[in-house]
Amino acid sequence: MNDLEAIFSFLKKSHMNYKNIKLLFFAKVVGMIVMLFLIISSSTINLYGQTDSSYSFIVAGHAYGAHEGGNLGLHPKFLASLDAGFDTLTRFMVFTGDLVNTSTAESWQQVEQELTQYGLPYYYSMGNHDANAIGISVFETKFGKTYYSFDYHRERYIILNSTEEDRSISDAQLEFLKGKLSSTGDTINTIFVFFHEVLWNSLEKYKGVLANSRSRYAQIKAYSNYWEAVHPLLEQYPNKEFYVFAGDVGGNTDAISAFYDNWGHITLLASGMGEVADENYLVVTVNDNGTVVFKLVPLNAGVTMKDIEYYSVPKQPESIFGDSMVSPNISYEYSVAEIFNADSYIWKLPEHASGTSTGNSIQVLFDNGFTTGSISVSASSQGFGSSASDSKTITLNGASIDNEKAEKLEINVFRNGFQNYVLEILSESTDDFQIEIYTIDGRMVYTKRIRSWGGIVQQLQLPVSSGNLYFVSITGKHGEKLKTIFIK
Repeated sequence: MNDLEAIFSFLKKSHMNYKNIKLLFFAKVVGMIVMLFLIISSSTINLYGQTDSSYSFIVAGHAYGAHEGGNLGLHPKFLASLDAGFDTLTRFMVFTGDLVNTSTAESWQQVEQELTQYGLPYYYSMGNHDANAIGISVFETKFGKTYYSFDYHRERYIILNSTEEDRSISDAQLEFLKGKLSSTGDTINTIFVFFHEVLWNSLEKYKGVLANSRSRYAQIKAYSNYWEAVHPLLEQYPNKEFYVFAGDVGGNTDAISAFYDNWGHITLLASGMGEVADENYLVVTVNDNGTVVFKLVPLNAGVTMKDIEYYSVPKQPESIFGDSMVSPNISYEYSVAEIFNADSYIWKLPEHASGTSTGNSIQVLFDNGFTTGSISVSASSQGFGSSASDSKTITLNGASIDNEKAEKLEINVFRNGFQNYVLEILSESTDDFQIEIYTIDGRMVYTKRIRSWGGIVQQLQLPVSSGNLYFVSITGKHGEKLKTIFIK
């Protein structure tokens, strides 16, 4: 006999009326529904064991705001943004230095009072404005030391102090970092690292990045040990994902407000506020599947932040399109594919060539004195500097540059079984080559840079059609013309 049959049997024996039967039956059904709900919901009560464990945290850089601001504690616009509401998945906040303009007991008390109202845990990393005896005492009272770590869910958070040793990570902290990395085991695969100054700006690649003044290349290259000591430690763990945050941006009128770059499994990020129109803080969401997503939240009305990847040194243009062989006193167009975050392009022309452009294409006129030379172009973005440049060697039509490699280079063109043209290249040594195909009237229809490995035949399928006449130009990595063959 099941539960419901037992209920009806009991009611019969008890001579209960129909109304009471209905009430008792309804109560039993409701009880079963409640039990089912509790069973389903129990998997989401424990944050660490729940089915959907996605969460967010806030990263705020240069959080006291403007140098000349009158606030005792945090930047008023930052507080106003939090007051207006923040991501409901937010579990805590991390401040990447410069929480106070002047480190006094009163300013730190003000910060504590302002943050307590949001009901979220919060963590500090030390900035140069925070670093005095009072600031150190605040850190040691709250966190035990001025550098520390904590785990949340399946992630590890490591907060470092880049002021203990000016704009660098001290030896003691490097040992601390080593220990925290080596103890992650197999359970922690995502690691977040925080400090104040943009320590990676000591690399020449970031020479044009306008962080706050003390974090710019010229000011930090003699101090930072990021590339010599910190980055190599992270590289020792290729199976883990690292996200490294700095906060020394947004605090000068000409400064960038955010930064992004990716080095494989190591991502570099910065966000800040104070003296720029697009001042912001960063929301980091860690999804249940392990992916990490970033969103910049602007502090000023009418400002829309772009995706975080936009705030980066532009990538190098991949290839310059245009003729390699030219005739004098004729204008030729050269172009590169657009780089999504470039706002201008820097073209450099050889002697006896003229043209002006800040776009991704340029018209170039070669005069009677031109014989050979290179055109180069780099992508540029205001506040982030310029990319490495790409170049293309140009030769006067009919000119020939002899080279020993030409005799050791075998080129064949044939049709395969699908009636497609295939170019076969064989070099006795490992060399870089530029392959270009032109129509008979000099219009380039194909270009590709390849590396031919010594003694190994390499084949390329060519996008040309039968019934037309083409010529194929092969030049070496220094622009020397090696071979010219015809296709019909």
